[in-house]
Amino acid sequence: MSEKRLAGRTVAILMESDFVEPELHYYQRRFTEEGARVEFLTRLWGQDSLTFHGHEFQQPFTVTGDLENVDLDRIDVLIVPSGMVSDRLRYTEDVQEPAPAVRLLKDAFADPRIIKGIICHGLWLASPIAEVVKGRRVTCHNNLIGDVRNMGAVYTDQDVVVDRDLVTGRTADHCHEFARMIIDLLAAGTPNAGARPDFTFSDLVAGYVTGFEAGVIGLRTNDGRSVQVRLTSTTSAEFVRNLAEPYIDASGHLDQLLTPGSYLFAHGIFYPENGAYTFEAKALTFLGKAPGEYTFEQPDWWVRQIRELGRFYRKAQFGQDGPIDYASYRTMLRLGGEKSDQQVQETDTISRMVYGMSSAYMLTGEEDFLEVAQQGAAYLREHMRFVDRDEDVVYWYHGIEVRDGAERKLFTSEFGDDYDAIPMYEQIYALAGPTQLYRLTGDPRIAADIDGTLRLFQRFFRDPELGGYYSHIDPILLSPHHESLGPNRSRKNWNSVGDHAPAYLINLFLATGDERHAAMLEETFDLIVKHMPRNDSPYVQERFHADWTPDTSWHWQQNRAVVGHNLKIAWNLMRMMSIRPKDRYRGLATEIGEKMPALGSDPQRGGWYDVVERTLAPGQSIHRFVWHDRKAWWQQEQAILAYQILAGLTGENEFLRRARESAAFYNAFFLDHDEGGVYFNVLADGHPYLLGTERFKGSHSMSMCHAAELCFLATVYQRLLIDKEPLTLWFKPRPDGFVDRVLRVAPDALPPGRVRLEWVEVDGSPYQLFDAAAMTVKLPDSAAPLTVRAHLAPVEE
Repeated sequence: MSEKRLAGRTVAILMESDFVEPELHYYQRRFTEEGARVEFLTRLWGQDSLTFHGHEFQQPFTVTGDLENVDLDRIDVLIVPSGMVSDRLRYTEDVQEPAPAVRLLKDAFADPRIIKGIICHGLWLASPIAEVVKGRRVTCHNNLIGDVRNMGAVYTDQDVVVDRDLVTGRTADHCHEFARMIIDLLAAGTPNAGARPDFTFSDLVAGYVTGFEAGVIGLRTNDGRSVQVRLTSTTSAEFVRNLAEPYIDASGHLDQLLTPGSYLFAHGIFYPENGAYTFEAKALTFLGKAPGEYTFEQPDWWVRQIRELGRFYRKAQFGQDGPIDYASYRTMLRLGGEKSDQQVQETDTISRMVYGMSSAYMLTGEEDFLEVAQQGAAYLREHMRFVDRDEDVVYWYHGIEVRDGAERKLFTSEFGDDYDAIPMYEQIYALAGPTQLYRLTGDPRIAADIDGTLRLFQRFFRDPELGGYYSHIDPILLSPHHESLGPNRSRKNWNSVGDHAPAYLINLFLATGDERHAAMLEETFDLIVKHMPRNDSPYVQERFHADWTPDTSWHWQQNRAVVGHNLKIAWNLMRMMSIRPKDRYRGLATEIGEKMPALGSDPQRGGWYDVVERTLAPGQSIHRFVWHDRKAWWQQEQAILAYQILAGLTGENEFLRRARESAAFYNAFFLDHDEGGVYFNVLADGHPYLLGTERFKGSHSMSMCHAAELCFLATVYQRLLIDKEPLTLWFKPRPDGFVDRVLRVAPDALPPGRVRLEWVEVDGSPYQLFDAAAMTVKLPDSAAPLTVRAHLAPVEE
């Protein structure tokens, strides 16, 4: 005889007229086969029993269980079936009070021990209590997709979806998979199933204080779970702090700080005892001194951070006060900023530092940052640029190898994924730093280089027939189709199509106002919206063949998703809404913003994960991590910026909450208070991961760019869009800068009419020739570079 996996368990199924007969009969038989007791419950209205009839065959079904008198303590599973059952059960005589079935469902959601199974139209029963499914992954009948999104749930296009103690099914036709998932989950939760570790372990919990009494903190995690945190005689506490700030102890003020609504991190140890866990905190980190207060929302928080980042990289590469000589620049920096023995100077890495230093100048006005940026751009132009006079294009070397005063040009990529090819990704990021600097100076040499590189993109990377840009071209014929490219032959990907906007193209449009650049942005975003969302996964598809069919065989990516790329798409679609708005841009951005917390964030600890499998294997309910559950600094940046701009442009508090939670994790765990700079990766619980190349502060992708981009744009979004406070920026236009002598000072793509230019100073004196609404300054003629301060302010509604 086969094992009765559900022996001793009780499955309760709600019932009313217009039920789907095959579905209900299947549950009755299948759960019984596994040894469970099956009960049918309805509102009996004072009767001993009621007989209902099915939807398709009018079969009678008599129910004797009264849902108004059921004891949930003896229920292990509560199922809301398909058909019209949920619609009939949500009827209430008193419109001010929820129906008894709704109250029962709410009580069941309050008990995570009970598995809630809701299929097809069953989610109607949750509509009066939308908070129970808000932020949770669900599936449902296609007719209810709009309903569940309005309820705040994250619609997931799968037949069966599991979100902790909630199992949802698409239609009655999927009742078999739905029931099997419930059976497997319930069986896995039996005492002998080994579902929970029976050993001590340390971990992190992030959450909102719900209470504090007798040394026990009640916390509500980011996804709404309750955790009891016990304090001990050795528990310490501190406040989150910025770079270059001292440790601030909070241990003596816990009674005042542990007030409901305050957000904190608790590091501690889980002890398995008495059939549950006891969690004892060893270290607490507070994000502010009162509920709703977040230190990182201080007006100058990100400005101070970018200043310290600039000083760290300036000292590491050139000394604290030494001459700025890029001949001594090195790509690889160790944890404390010391240079490694690697002799290669990568074009992209210098460009990224130019971006970071330009952004630091824009926020602080410190001339040293500008000098580092200008010298870097000049070095790129002299050493890393190739001007092809015959083809009238510019392209950029991978880098140069510097040994004993001599340099060797590295024409093609040295990276394994791109080896011996010219990747679009490297050409894109070669423009990132010079373009940001061009916004400040208007240097015509930079403008010429950008135009030449854009001609390279249009003539050799662009697909004129099917649209988009190829990811690689060969170095001889400049063809994307040459057989020497191997697995990169005739391929397109997120980077080759989507990275133009954040790396340089939006900034180029901001600097020039040229509609050519707006048109290129529109083309790339139209392609993103058309091709990257796919029905096979809640994550976007990132790699394609030439005809836009998915490429699921490429190197490490296979059929995998980078969490940060999904967030990056949402962030940049919202930026595009201020340039050439389209409903489908906003629609995809908000959809990603709503569903990604359940798909890419850590609901217990905070922060965002790295690479996951796009699809679920049979029997899985959680997308698997590809290599590890570590968290990279740049993916936190994408989350912060995505949710800040979503909050700023939609006004949705849920997006603001996600932005704050993301910024809290980043500022609490990624800032290196000992050596300076930010960590590359941290473990799931926030401790820095300092092994191998991930202990470096300078590398191919890590040279101040993403960290500075975060500081700059978080300042812009927080000040101008969220807090509605003014912001002052610095510029340094050259005498020959900007063809029309018009300086455009908009800090980012912002909605027309939301921000105005309030005042301008030129070389320290008030200046009046500016257009407040357009945020432009008509520059005076000059013989030397001008120092321009532009003061921006939100428009009062």
